Parts: sequence; structure tokens; C-alpha cells
Amino acid sequence: MTNLLIFIIALITLLLIRWRTRLATQKLLDHPMPDLDTGLPQHPDGIVLFFHHPRCAPCKPVAKQIDYIATTTPERVLKVNVEEEPRFTQAFGIRATPTTLFIKNNSVNAAFIGAVSPKKLQALLKSGP
Repeated sequence: MTNLLIFIIALITLLLIRWRTRLATQKLLDHPMPDLDTGLPQHPDGIVLFFHHPRCAPCKPVAKQIDYIATTTPERVLKVNVEEEPRFTQAFGIRATPTTLFIKNNSVNAAFIGAVSPKKLQALLKSGP
């Protein structure tokens, strides 16, 4: 009986975490571009913004993927250290790292909180959502 109760509590907790992540992702979608005087890259096919923190363990593997993708399309990928750019981070409403945004036509078209596969990132850069 105790094992069943622990299982149910764990399942409910996981579902709540997933639900909160989806809500946070929905808030990021269609977010207008903030008016910042930064060197935000512009590209007609869209750009990828990767928000990370230096001490974030899940950020490290995604950062390696972003670095690899940046070798082929450096003008379309920007890594943002949330510790060094708090104003930029707040303007986009970033609350967790790693967060990856795909921006096209001056709005956020796709958002990923947590790890994202390299195939998904490359697909975004090839065609856009």
C-alpha cells in the first residue's frame, strides 16, 4: 500500500512539473521582441537564442550542441549567459535554464525549456516552425 501511494505521489508530481513547463513555454511563445540596444543578430530565416548559466549542469550538453551548430551558422546563433545579461534575460521573461528560443519575424516562434535535441535545433534553423 505504501509503495502504491509513493508511486501515485511521484506520478502526480511529474505531471505537475510537466504542466508548469508547458505553461512557461506558452508564455514565451509569441513574445514580442523587447526594445533593447543589443547586438541581437538578424536573419530572414530566424535565429536561435540560447539562455544558459555557467553552473547549470543541464546547460553544458546543450551548450556543446549550440557551439557545434554555431560553427555552421554563426550569424544565426546567440548564446546568452543569464548571469552576465540579466536585463536581456528579464526582457525575454526567462525564468529557467537552459532555455532555447527560435525567433523569426520579430517574435518567438518556438521555445524549449530544458534540454533540446540537436536534430530539433538543426530542423528549426533549416526551415523554421
